[in-house]
Amino acid sequence: MYKYALFTLMSLLIIGGILTTKPVYAQDWYPGDGAKQGLLIKYRISNFDYKKGTPFDATLWFGSQDDKGNWITDIIVEEKGKVSSGVFKLSSLTLTPLGTDIPPELKPYREPIKNSLAWLGSYSSKVAPESLSGNSVWGVIAAIGGGSITVRPFGTETIQAGGQSWDTHIIGWHYGEDSKVWVKQGFPLPIKAKVFALVTQKPIPTQFEFELLETRITETRPEPPKEQIELPMPPLSQVTTTAKFNVDLYWEPIEIQPDEPTEFTVVIYNAHKKIMRNIMYILKIVDAEGNTVIDKKFTALDGKRTHSLILEETGPLSVSIRVFGSPESIAGDIAAVEFIETVNFELVVVPEFPLGFSVVIASMVALMVLMTKFKKIIIPKL
Repeated sequence: MYKYALFTLMSLLIIGGILTTKPVYAQDWYPGDGAKQGLLIKYRISNFDYKKGTPFDATLWFGSQDDKGNWITDIIVEEKGKVSSGVFKLSSLTLTPLGTDIPPELKPYREPIKNSLAWLGSYSSKVAPESLSGNSVWGVIAAIGGGSITVRPFGTETIQAGGQSWDTHIIGWHYGEDSKVWVKQGFPLPIKAKVFALVTQKPIPTQFEFELLETRITETRPEPPKEQIELPMPPLSQVTTTAKFNVDLYWEPIEIQPDEPTEFTVVIYNAHKKIMRNIMYILKIVDAEGNTVIDKKFTALDGKRTHSLILEETGPLSVSIRVFGSPESIAGDIAAVEFIETVNFELVVVPEFPLGFSVVIASMVALMVLMTKFKKIIIPKL
């Protein structure tokens, strides 16, 4: 009798253990998994909501934790040679940037980082980690036009990033295209991602993507690199707000000088790179002092148009092009426009830098001039 009672008791203990303990082979993950002091990680990130996907590099260094476990993280952002640095407080639960006390130069990068690197924190957290394997469902994304999209594990893949090999799990979903986020158990942020916008009309633009460039452990706070502002080279290309149009911007001469005429050429295509004829747009150019150089509506009868302008101020130059949809129905009335699509370009009127840096810029410009001395910029013939 005692033998059977002992057997029954052992059976109940075993069953209870099975019910209350996760299997040893379960693989759960959340943003922040494996984060440790001194961890340095560097990514290249682009997010469509930030300058239509203009890429930038972000270096994060986990320096310390506050009394709530949130990470006090040094961050360095490099974009086209411009360097911004400061400190983010990252949530201990999801590594989402917290608070509003962020250096002004870093504020433009808060949302692009939150909505890319930390995006999975909407579904998995330290208090409720999600499984990287099996048929578990992480959550759903509301789809345009009703219905929902299931976010779940897609399988495994070995990828190369940051100079090493990673055995990863894929978290993904399908809506027009396959969106994927590659996660490594024990690593605090995804290794890389490629996520498409929630539209079905092709070509579908990329909503955000990123990839790990470097990771290491260091006790030393990273120093921001010296700025090396890059002069843009024509043509610059961008898709408009909802990817209905592609806009190319050309300019001559390549080195834009103050008080000298510069020719800007706007070329407008549809989403399939077919020239748009009889298309209307507003060209707005603002100089470094905030002065509006031009803000006027034009029609590109054959899909392109050239504007000759003289710029007085040196420094950054903002070029905005707003494209009107269904121009044949406008009849000159902007209020009747079905939709307006926008692109923004950033140029430079030289010189704008201190003397020492001007030498570097002059060398770069001289090289570009030599490269193009006997060859004009080729603008598409229509």
